Amino acid sequence: MSTINFSAREINFKIVYYGPGLSGKTTNLKKIYEQVPAESKGEMVSLATEDERTLFFDFLPLDLGKVNGFKTRFHLYTVPGQVFYNSSRKLILRGVDGVVFVADSSPARLRANAESLRNLRENLLEYNLRLSEVPFVIQANKRDLEDAIDMDMLKRVLDPQGKVPFFEAVAADFDGVFEPLRAVATMVLEKLAQKA
Repeated sequence: MSTINFSAREINFKIVYYGPGLSGKTTNLKKIYEQVPAESKGEMVSLATEDERTLFFDFLPLDLGKVNGFKTRFHLYTVPGQVFYNSSRKLILRGVDGVVFVADSSPARLRANAESLRNLRENLLEYNLRLSEVPFVIQANKRDLEDAIDMDMLKRVLDPQGKVPFFEAVAADFDGVFEPLRAVATMVLEKLAQKA
């Protein structure tokens, strides 16, 4: 849920990168962080564990323009991919404005993608939210894999109704990284405009 800081004339939005372990969530944020000018970003905070690259979140305030004279600031978070960190996943989703689901294109990870998406739906329900009510896009990452799963199959499993914007990516090469962020940010701003 967006927050407004009237004294700073700022609207803050929270975008969460969700997906199975090692799908590329942290890589996305690191690549975005590298590309954003220093004056437009805050400090990136990363907490690592022995089993997972990101236990809690990566934090990146990103200034993307103004709305009615207010600066917009997007805070980007990742969730831990492994299921036994589910309480952290739930906590990070609190107050979410938009979600980028990072799917792994490896055929061996198809089930993990589906389980992570189901887990996202369940965790949003903790906050009385349905995924259909939250600005949401899917990034099919690791498209450079030799055996990358067919995009039609991935779409059938993750978005059978064909309603979610899909983006192909190779996050490690910064290919297809900004497009999902731009799309979800636009959807977040459109949702805010509808409320006004």
